[in-house]
Amino acid sequence: MQRSRVGKLALQAATEWLGMFLFIFIALGGVQSALKTNAADLATDPTLAFVEISLCFGFGLATAIFFCYRISGGALNPAVNFGLLVAGVMDVKTAFVYTVAQLLGATVACGAVSAIFPGDFAGANQVFDGVGTIQAFLLEAILTFGLVLTVLFLAVEKSRITFLAPLIIGIYVFIAHLLAIPYTNTSINPARSFGASVVSGSWKDHWVFWVGPLSGGYVAGLVYRLYMIADYTELNAGQDADSQ
Repeated sequence: MQRSRVGKLALQAATEWLGMFLFIFIALGGVQSALKTNAADLATDPTLAFVEISLCFGFGLATAIFFCYRISGGALNPAVNFGLLVAGVMDVKTAFVYTVAQLLGATVACGAVSAIFPGDFAGANQVFDGVGTIQAFLLEAILTFGLVLTVLFLAVEKSRITFLAPLIIGIYVFIAHLLAIPYTNTSINPARSFGASVVSGSWKDHWVFWVGPLSGGYVAGLVYRLYMIADYTELNAGQDADSQ
């Protein structure tokens, strides 16, 4: 079936919207559920709630990427779009259209979570007391750098383990949330932060959750370019060979 470039991009953008909706609904629905089931322990020991939330983010993202991967690539994150743009593996038009779709998908998902789950919506990112904005920026930037680097070398660069990319990316996001929830509620995704702020009305320090992840994605894209210039596949050749 022949499709125009516009039609192809529209279908891919719609897939990014749907994938983002599913990811954020599962992830932030998990926040509401974890806070409800662990309400009695939150003040003294929030560890179980943090683990439940991290699992919902990590495996919610993995599931959404598995759905999107063969259609749109499953970027599902403006910082990933930007990193791929800097790396030279995504064009400007696609990055822009994907970003708009992701922002809309995340916002609709946050609205659905707020409407469906009882209690106050608790999904917004914030810089918690005792954490400086520069610390939060660096935390978000470094974690997003690792995420985008994982996407580039596991999903974009094809190998025998590329089929595992959605799962490994989800595991990375799970670990990142375990690490950063106590400090920023973990963004590493400007669309996730934007949607939650639209619904909650909380915009304090919102710039951190754009500039930090986008900076991390930018550096990851540059690192990818450096490895490509160095022809990295020749540095440890044969990793995907049938035999040594």
